[in-house]
Amino acid sequence: MYRLVCTLRGGKSVFLKGLADLLENEGILSLKDQDRDVIAAPAWRQQVTYVGPKATWWEDEVKAHFQDLDWLVDMMGRVGLSSEAINWPVSRLSSGEAQRLCLLRALEVHKGDEVGILLLDEPTSALDDKHARQVESLLQDYLTTKCIGVLFVSHDERQVDRFAQKIWRIEDGFVVEEAKP
Repeated sequence: MYRLVCTLRGGKSVFLKGLADLLENEGILSLKDQDRDVIAAPAWRQQVTYVGPKATWWEDEVKAHFQDLDWLVDMMGRVGLSSEAINWPVSRLSSGEAQRLCLLRALEVHKGDEVGILLLDEPTSALDDKHARQVESLLQDYLTTKCIGVLFVSHDERQVDRFAQKIWRIEDGFVVEEAKP
């Protein structure tokens, strides 16, 4: 379904941003047997979605960042957010609330049956264990019910043990698969 061959000149964030075509990179990427080079960048980013460790916003209110507010309210409860936050200004959000909402924004893009990839760079770094596990549970549900793959970067070894199906490490500029214990 997808294929990756690339040259890595940086760490995990640079790697993920390269996959999402947000940074210049060398390599061959394809999804659904189409090379990235023949897909317009905005269309590629609809299929291969990057969520960074820090929340990014372009509108002042939370709800302005979403298309399906009914879906959003349902998902907010799944990650421990009050539905009232839908009407909040983004400036009111804590780091953890903002991080979960950015993840939900990416998941909304992938709520249908289209093939897609989520590139998650430390998506629970601002969360306590309870909320991190809620995010993991939601992502597990997406993995089993949607046609998406998730590349999840984490420094939390316990989280890796709980969540990962395959493990890779970046060593000397190469992505190396590690045997899962």
